[in-house]
Amino acid sequence: MTGWDRWMLHIKDGRAEITPTRVEGQITLTRCQLAVWYAGGYRSATSAQMAGVRAASQKALATLVLSTADLEPWLPDRF
Repeated sequence: MTGWDRWMLHIKDGRAEITPTRVEGQITLTRCQLAVWYAGGYRSATSAQMAGVRAASQKALATLVLSTADLEPWLPDRF
């Protein structure tokens, strides 16, 4: 355990990298919310907001949700 409580997810050209950070990002997710997003559980930015996902802008949240929009949910939405 590194003691980090923030992680930066960077997606480019279909590849993702997650690294520890101290910088606040554009979107704030809990671990559970991250799991729901990863599983394709958020079908719109509105559904993510209703689940408590915080974002600096509607565009940033919509971009994140669209990155998994072509996938059907495939995992339980809670781990």
